[in-house]
Amino acid sequence: MDMVARPVTAESGSLFPMEPIRALTRTAGDRAALIDRGDTVTYAALADRVGGLARRLRAAGAGPERPVAVLLDRSAETVVAMLAVLAVGGAYCPLDASAPAARTAGIVARAGCRIAITDEAGASRLPAGIVVVEPAGPGGPFELVAVPPDTLAYVMHTSGSTGVPKAVAMTRRGLARLISWQLDSGETGLRTLQFTATSFDVTFQEVLSTLAGGGCLVVAPESARRDPEALLETIVRQRVQRIFLPYVGLQLLAVASARTGTVPDALRHVVTAGERLIVTPAIRAFFAALPRCRLDNHYGPTEAHLVTSATLGADRAAWPEVPGIGPAVGGVRCHVLDEKLSPVPDGASGELYVGGTGVARGYLGDPARTAERFVADPFRPGRRLYRTGDVVTATADGYDFAGRADEQLKVRGFRVEPAEVEHALSSHPRVDAAAVGLRAVGDGVPVLVGYLQTDGPLPHRELTEYLRELLPAYMIPTRYVSVATLPRTSTGKLDRRALAGSALPEVSGPAAPGSAGRVVSGEPAAPVVADPPVAADLLGAPAVSATPQQPASLTEIVTAVWTRVLGHGEFDGDEDFFDVGGDSLLATWVVAELAQALRRPVELSLLLEYGTVDELAAALGSGGATAVVPQRSSQIVTLRRGPSARSVYFVHPLGGELPAYRELAHASTAPVRLLGIGWTGDPPPFGRTLPELARGHVAQLRTIEPDGPYRLAGWSFGGVLAYEMAQQLRAAGAVVEFLGLFDANPIIDPITGLPMADTPFLDLLDTVVARLDDPATTDAELRALTSGPTWLQLMGAPVAAGASTGYLRKVLETARTCMNAAMRYRPDPYSGPVHFFRPTGADPDIGAAVLAATRRLCAGPLRIVPLPGEHRTFIRGQHVTTAAAQWDAVLAQVGAEGSTNRGTRD
Repeated sequence: MDMVARPVTAESGSLFPMEPIRALTRTAGDRAALIDRGDTVTYAALADRVGGLARRLRAAGAGPERPVAVLLDRSAETVVAMLAVLAVGGAYCPLDASAPAARTAGIVARAGCRIAITDEAGASRLPAGIVVVEPAGPGGPFELVAVPPDTLAYVMHTSGSTGVPKAVAMTRRGLARLISWQLDSGETGLRTLQFTATSFDVTFQEVLSTLAGGGCLVVAPESARRDPEALLETIVRQRVQRIFLPYVGLQLLAVASARTGTVPDALRHVVTAGERLIVTPAIRAFFAALPRCRLDNHYGPTEAHLVTSATLGADRAAWPEVPGIGPAVGGVRCHVLDEKLSPVPDGASGELYVGGTGVARGYLGDPARTAERFVADPFRPGRRLYRTGDVVTATADGYDFAGRADEQLKVRGFRVEPAEVEHALSSHPRVDAAAVGLRAVGDGVPVLVGYLQTDGPLPHRELTEYLRELLPAYMIPTRYVSVATLPRTSTGKLDRRALAGSALPEVSGPAAPGSAGRVVSGEPAAPVVADPPVAADLLGAPAVSATPQQPASLTEIVTAVWTRVLGHGEFDGDEDFFDVGGDSLLATWVVAELAQALRRPVELSLLLEYGTVDELAAALGSGGATAVVPQRSSQIVTLRRGPSARSVYFVHPLGGELPAYRELAHASTAPVRLLGIGWTGDPPPFGRTLPELARGHVAQLRTIEPDGPYRLAGWSFGGVLAYEMAQQLRAAGAVVEFLGLFDANPIIDPITGLPMADTPFLDLLDTVVARLDDPATTDAELRALTSGPTWLQLMGAPVAAGASTGYLRKVLETARTCMNAAMRYRPDPYSGPVHFFRPTGADPDIGAAVLAATRRLCAGPLRIVPLPGEHRTFIRGQHVTTAAAQWDAVLAQVGAEGSTNRGTRD
């Protein structure tokens, strides 16, 4: 199926882009063209600086078909360098200033760069023999010389499957086509933020369409690129009218806007590109507050730059959760073809092929790979099509994007060939074999995972530091998993589906409590501590202590927060948060926890600037703060690491602790982060209602994750509490994508089959608490009192000899309050999707009563998931493997197309 956009009227490219900028200089030379760190550059001053640099480039030998390397941090100088290279007819070749020196040198050599624009520090990273032109110098006029439109305009490097980056060579005709379309497609003259990295091709849209249209380009400070609240503040302070953001950046900006209550009311146009757009509740609310702001969804690989564009409608409520990518833009022809290069039937999916003036010349210096991806156009002899590797479906409104046809990955908008990362990993002397995969996330940051066959434990830090010398930061995996052998298909090929599926653990973890260093381990991670004398389940030790002692220092409290958030303590005081498993979403959790602990605001920018435990503790201490015990009642901890943007929260059972979920968390391999919501501090006052208990947890949850969709689960009383939390979240307008009830029902007790108000558990708990403080009570009597079947089903284990009285009293008092609240709870029907995990080994009559009560309560989609075992054992012990497999299968369907719940009311 084909779709053709309107023709482009200005695509010669001979004098582009300096001709329109010069015209503006003649008519409005004193207009602001650039703002960088408070300095304003007018159009006249910009033309003068570009002219001076162009003269120096010409003197150094720059000209048509000669790539000029540019190694500069984002600044006004980068913009001047781009324009100067184009002014002399050269090919702009930006280099990633954060990339390893060896990679930079290789790119320069393969691209054939003989000239580079850089400063003294950058020059030391370039190969010998490169002529270096300083960006700063005297200005002056420069005579433009027309060049053929098919002359090279720029060379952009993307990840390559052979371990060598691919150099995409774009012509001036293709660049002029892009900017001409951008100028024609919306309002010009807007104040635009220069946000994207210089090595990302969207930079051309930001810079050239702004300046060619008479707008003002505001260079975003580096702090704003990492801190959503700082980005929002920059947009508001600079009255920015247009921004180009990848989806993740837009999502975090929307969350920051909701959290701070700040609306950037000057915004009139937002363009998102680089990765699939998902309209989250935060994004919908963000644009609802900006009714005159337009949102465009752009799609296009580097080899064709912009291919399609979709403008979302004025009715924010009608926006689909996953919008289409729209029709082809001007100068582009799209075809949806099968493996034989034949058009697919209407409505069918196929691979997208792109033709027209926007298609690049090919890969510079690599004819073999060029021939593989740039194929003969079967519909227009003598023309070529670029094979995108993307699967799409043609619709009446353009195209819907379905995913990749090959193995290429997308990380934060950057394309990553797994083979390039695998090549780097395999070059480590202790890695026998390596594979790389991307853990898909529903609405956030994707996680790159490395799967390794090694000759023994390999520290995480050693791998990361090794890769830093070979790869840019976005290509370094944030998780590693050790495997005995990499899985293979029947033909001997790597089975990437098995790597991404339930057969492998999500992340690595420590080999044993207190082990030194980080190891790549096949054991799924969960926090490990020594249990106190009480022997298991609800009376066992918390996954991370919910009753912290008074911290002796800020270092200790920062370390404790990092451990809860990251799900491991495998970091040293001098290691950066983002190098030991942290990401932007987890960073917001850290600062929220620290703000609660210190009882004062802690800005995200502080963590971004002071990224280690030692630095952060010192920075917090310099403000005169002292470490205190957090006075909250709810605490969230990481039970097993995974993608931070796709988390499932397990809610605590009666005693407020979380070990009941430890075995299931260990055994699960679903690509999610498993978190626990536990009770911390003093026991809740007796008489507190269940909605009040839930309200405290909801407040803590929304502090850590202000926007959903939320995924909640709970066993026994934990499921009842999760049920009420889901009700409150939905009443507040949040999306609860998943509610998992593990033998939990707020009406009928799953242990006795009695109505919840008639259960004997509160009397039993009262008796045990009273005997606990009686000096005459012996350990044997206490154990006998707590060894009966009712107690064991309720609390999991008898009270062991030598149990800490203080700790045990806290757990039992918490259990009393929770039990009392459950007995008096009057639940409303729940209309959202529910998964009910039912133990098949339970008493048949009790099981039937609980199931009938669940059906009465759940007015929305309900799926029954049978699991072997009975109430206490069906998610642990001999049954945990089966339970984890079913759990993983259920989570694989959550958020799938068409429904958040694919089950039926069976």
